[in-house]
Amino acid sequence: MLRKKVPVRYRNPHASTDLTLDLEVIENTPPEEIESNTRHNAGKYDKWLKLQDETDKPAILIGGGDSINDHIEEIKELQKTGTVYAMNAASQWARKNGIRVDYQVILDAKPESAELVDPKAGNRLIASQCNPKTAQNAGDFTLWHLSRPGVEELFPPEKVKEGGYTLVGGDSSVGVCALCAVYILGHRDLHIFGYDTSYREGKGHGYEQKINKTMPTMKTDWAGEEYTISIAMKDQCRNFMLYAKELETMGCTFSVYGEGLLQTIWRADPSNLSEKDKYRLIWMFPQYREISPGEHIADFYLEQFKPEGKVIDFGCGTGRAGVKFKAAGLEPILVDFADNCRDEAAEDLYFVEWDLTQPIPGNAEHGFCTDVMEHIPTGDVETVIRNIMNAANKTFFQISTIDDTGGDLIGADLHLTVKPHPWWKELFQDMGYKVDFAQNAGIASLFYVSNRKETIN
Repeated sequence: MLRKKVPVRYRNPHASTDLTLDLEVIENTPPEEIESNTRHNAGKYDKWLKLQDETDKPAILIGGGDSINDHIEEIKELQKTGTVYAMNAASQWARKNGIRVDYQVILDAKPESAELVDPKAGNRLIASQCNPKTAQNAGDFTLWHLSRPGVEELFPPEKVKEGGYTLVGGDSSVGVCALCAVYILGHRDLHIFGYDTSYREGKGHGYEQKINKTMPTMKTDWAGEEYTISIAMKDQCRNFMLYAKELETMGCTFSVYGEGLLQTIWRADPSNLSEKDKYRLIWMFPQYREISPGEHIADFYLEQFKPEGKVIDFGCGTGRAGVKFKAAGLEPILVDFADNCRDEAAEDLYFVEWDLTQPIPGNAEHGFCTDVMEHIPTGDVETVIRNIMNAANKTFFQISTIDDTGGDLIGADLHLTVKPHPWWKELFQDMGYKVDFAQNAGIASLFYVSNRKETIN
């Protein structure tokens, strides 16, 4: 079963700061029902999605966001040379507005999705996990399979042996899966409409959508603007960035139309973003999380300094170091100001969304801070060190001493304080902390710092 945790901020009426809650998002259909649907549809229908040759025709993808109503004429113009793919009920909306629908795309496994089938669309792309009634209502259609662990075990053995089909990525959002599906169908020029992932004037769709009417909403911010979203929308936004950026590396170009949270993030200019939003943006790139410095130095820290009990990981990033700490019997507390930084494997660990330039609540004997200090603006470095040392009595620091390259993903320099080993050592000492361990590791400096006043030579 696909499940993940999404950080949600909530503020009680008389509180001075937000409370961050990790809400677990699960599919709206039990896993055994999804497996049953997949096995049934895979065994009954023979027309499966398979990789096609590249085509020059643009793909016009229509989601359900309210901004589609602002771009009807643009869609009509594009459809003259392109292929139109409409998600769910956006197919009926498109036809009512004089737009030809070449393919309707449906993923949702709920039985209610059968009501969304548009028999007047040119064709339909129906996921094998859909309820059999949805497939039955679709008439002539192409079956596609969401790429997930073990899915091929649900296929008839002869179909697996025969091969020729292509699994579709995109996680659990039909709009994101459609990006991958149109790539499989040969499109490289993608035009995206209605992928708002936020409400506009109280409306989550550009048309009446009864089955989503009772979905709970929450507030989120981006670049100083507040948006109303559902938890599913927040997840879709993150997945869109992950898959779209990966598809760009595979030769796709994207034109994203409309106004909403997703569009705002997609068009973000890093030079106009706060430090927090820069990192929320870059953590959407899978390439940025390929290397986790904390993960690689965690074993050294455990062996050399033998921490016990609670360990606060300041600027935890992917959280892979915390996973190692948990496996070693410690109680990791992950702290970062980007709520989307953690890997799925670290989502069960205790997490606090926090800006290290502000006094850090709570305390522990041990702290761990790797490849964070070089990201801090130089004017804030002493404040951050002081906040860290007030929260953890003994803290291990790994600090990069070379220029940044990861920020190239968003066109920003992320290493704002690049200083040599002696500079950092002297700073810790001048601030009155004891440097129990110091090592110049070439591209990084290692320190074990405590709150006692005496220091080593």
